[in-house]
Amino acid sequence: MKHLMMPFVGLTMLCAPFASNALAQDHEKINLRLAWVAGGVDAPIFVAAAKGYFAVKGLDVNIVDGNGSTGTIQAVGSGDFEIGIAGLGALAQAQQAAGADTIVAVAGLLQKDPTSIISLKGSGINSPKDIEGKRLGTDAGNFEDGMIKAFAEANGVDMNKVKVIMINGGGDRVALLKGDVDFINGWANPDGDKVAERAAIEPPMLFADYGVNILGSSVIVRKDYLAKHGDAVRGFLAALQKGKAEAAANPNEALKILMEARPDSNEEGIKGEIKNMPKYEHTAASEGKPYGWVAEQDITLTISLLEKYSGMAPGLTPAKIYDGSYLPAN
Repeated sequence: MKHLMMPFVGLTMLCAPFASNALAQDHEKINLRLAWVAGGVDAPIFVAAAKGYFAVKGLDVNIVDGNGSTGTIQAVGSGDFEIGIAGLGALAQAQQAAGADTIVAVAGLLQKDPTSIISLKGSGINSPKDIEGKRLGTDAGNFEDGMIKAFAEANGVDMNKVKVIMINGGGDRVALLKGDVDFINGWANPDGDKVAERAAIEPPMLFADYGVNILGSSVIVRKDYLAKHGDAVRGFLAALQKGKAEAAANPNEALKILMEARPDSNEEGIKGEIKNMPKYEHTAASEGKPYGWVAEQDITLTISLLEKYSGMAPGLTPAKIYDGSYLPAN
């Protein structure tokens, strides 16, 4: 999702309310860098820290905000952070571009891409073919990543019949509300929600529901770190699963915990993310599996889409970027 960039803010969470200083010193230190400024998608991490779930696994986790998947991938790769949160698609592209094979994802947190077609109520855009003859408002990055073209090709849409209007600086939602464009491509949540606050919208058409899905936020580590600290990674993922279960059971408490950790955050925005992000945690192939479990066929689809539409060099295999063996079975 689109976040404002801000300086990294570190927060060392207490190992547990009852932990002694001596015990805390014995815990293995893990510096964790998020993909973006902390949001609702990160609630399970903050809950796991505040509830002492990391501490039970012998871990002392320091949570630091990020400014994008690319920066987090670089920071983990350089050894500044032991664990990071970054898009699996971004990791695939970074590894192919750099020709390196040093980082691997060990869990997938957002697996269903929220990217969608967003239009106002009454636009007549209810199926992919309906965007023909309409005006698309998008920024250069969204258009050049190739996914709108993939969506069009997968659904028999002639993009030559779509008028593309470049709108940089985040003004696409404003243009939609003003009627300067007929639709935009953004995240159903929160972008669609923000538009809906001002005007009624049609149900967003998720690219993932129409054959185009790029795997999102994942837990990433360096392979050399994983080889030496496998138990720490297993403990981290087990605590994260417990934090997720707790956040799902008590979303209001999860919101309180995150706001206490990041008091400058937009509370209403975080609340909406905590409510909506669970719908993007699984694909049809991973539904019913534990939190974080990723289906190989979804990784294969991500790779093929990036190769075909984003110019990623061919040759990447799922095993090079994902290892699910450290994730607890339940």
